[in-house]
Amino acid sequence: MPPICNVNAIITCPHQAGVAKPVPKQVQVNVGGAPALRITDMPGTPIMPGCPNLPTPGTPSFVPCATITAPAAMGSTKVRIGGVPALLSTSLMTTNCVAPVPNGATVKSPGQVIVNARG
Repeated sequence: MPPICNVNAIITCPHQAGVAKPVPKQVQVNVGGAPALRITDMPGTPIMPGCPNLPTPGTPSFVPCATITAPAAMGSTKVRIGGVPALLSTSLMTTNCVAPVPNGATVKSPGQVIVNARG
């Protein structure tokens, strides 16, 4: 079972240099002492400068990753926070310059490793 992500998660763009800074849209549920993230928290999440936009399969142009553009795929099928699937360490995201989702942003660290969820 993969860990649920919290606001301290390290999420990188597919080029591995830009780091997303998620902002939870809920603060009632904490995981590992920090607000838990949901798949719908990800659209609009800024990616801090640093993306070199190296050639990546599926990249339509050489524009640096600046934001996550869609809800995360592969959220929890069992754990919901306010009715929305929890973001997991295995979830995948699309950035402004990389699609489809499998080539997008990935979770490098969930921010905590105590609370796990089913797929």
